[in-house]
Amino acid sequence: MSSQAAEKWILYSTCDEDSDSEMRALDVSPGDDVLSVTGSGCRTLSLVANAPRSVVSVDTSPGQNYLLELKLAAIRHFDYDSLLQFLGVDPCPDRWKLFQELQSRMSHDAFRYFARHGRAVRQGVLLAGRHEKFYTRVVAPTMRLFFGRAVRDLFAASTIEEQRAVYRQRIDGPLWRSIIRYGFSERMLKTVLNDPGYQITVDVDSVGGYVLDRVHHTFMNHLARDNHWIAFMFTGKYPDRDTLPHFLLRDNYDAIRAADTKVEIVTENLTTYLRRAPDASFDKFSLSDVTSCVGQADFHLIMQHVARTVRPGGRVCYRNFLAKHGLPDDARATLRRDDTLSSSLTHDDKAFVYDLEVFTSRG
Repeated sequence: MSSQAAEKWILYSTCDEDSDSEMRALDVSPGDDVLSVTGSGCRTLSLVANAPRSVVSVDTSPGQNYLLELKLAAIRHFDYDSLLQFLGVDPCPDRWKLFQELQSRMSHDAFRYFARHGRAVRQGVLLAGRHEKFYTRVVAPTMRLFFGRAVRDLFAASTIEEQRAVYRQRIDGPLWRSIIRYGFSERMLKTVLNDPGYQITVDVDSVGGYVLDRVHHTFMNHLARDNHWIAFMFTGKYPDRDTLPHFLLRDNYDAIRAADTKVEIVTENLTTYLRRAPDASFDKFSLSDVTSCVGQADFHLIMQHVARTVRPGGRVCYRNFLAKHGLPDDARATLRRDDTLSSSLTHDDKAFVYDLEVFTSRG
């Protein structure tokens, strides 16, 4: 969540999270009122696939909210093939022409924002964020240079045993470990993100070492060929239509189009929004990695308001990356941590760097 003006280009353009985890954690259903942090907008759209009554998506960055507006308009307007072409998954002869078709479906400010960034529109906005360019311009070329054939064989593996053998014998070694440790160091992350609103609070001994451990866990336990985020990170693209972010899979695209969910997009500080929200306003909370964007004191304030605004039986999910924030004591009277589900989701999550935290309202 950035505090920069609308002119600043978006930080995130695609999903660096595993929305399947949120769907398991929250069990969104028709009749639910959901609060989501916008980010790239992908997770918010995934929540709409379950047709809740309403979704309020909050972010301080106008650009990130404009991106959600653009994606939702594109889903509602284009057929599936045209959507993937417009966003940049598939080749497209004229994305600008498709973009102009969306003008009547978007707010004036959102349309103007993307009109000012015509090059990104023509290239495909799904891969155009500042964060995503790090992978397409730095990580993927580095992987091709040093591990090209091994990475191809890794993603071609059809069993976890086959994948483990490729990883152990042809990738994991001093060069690999040095690249990951340096490429995902705290200094490199700050350089890549270049966003004063992104506060990198570090509660791990080594950022690069932590990421290396989590990458190792993924390659040893989960097939890379089924993981959209690993595929994008290491190859700079999505390999096929079965390996896409949750909201772009065909069945979920159809569900989002069919849903009559009211989607409200709010450009505001999350704490400010929650402070004025009435008691018991929401059934489900999808808070993303909010712990990366605020300090512990502000996070505790957010969770105090979540405890106040959650309905009886409601559910809350957030992600810890480098900051490992727990629930404040005064929120524990309302929210009970689901230890089993939190542990299971952390193990299974395709966006491997996160720890999932899931809570249920005691009411």
